Amino acid sequence: MNAFGLRFPFQISERGVAAASARTALIHEQLEQLLFTRPRERVNRPEFGCGVQRLVFAGADAGTAAAAEYVIRTSIRRHLAELIDLDAVRVSVIDSEIHIDILYTLADSGEELAASFTQPLETAP
Repeated sequence: MNAFGLRFPFQISERGVAAASARTALIHEQLEQLLFTRPRERVNRPEFGCGVQRLVFAGADAGTAAAAEYVIRTSIRRHLAELIDLDAVRVSVIDSEIHIDILYTLADSGEELAASFTQPLETAP
């Protein structure tokens, strides 16, 4: 597998070419894309994404957080299984932000990594 890939979000480097990310950063960026993309948001990949910012609202209970964890686990295993082995997912809501902690192991090297994401919650429509 390549040690580098296109950076997310897409950027132009100082040399005037598409910026690249190292392998571990690339996987972190792919997790971020998966978490915060809403299903049906991508035209050519309508099943891609979790849309977690819409799953949980301020004042959510443990059951809602558990449902968000399930959606995240399912999406990661569906879309990133060839890259990572998922070890754990934890979702919590603090004030008006969702906090997501993911523990995973790189499939090709066995390196164990952790990723944390924080996102403001959307209000119900």
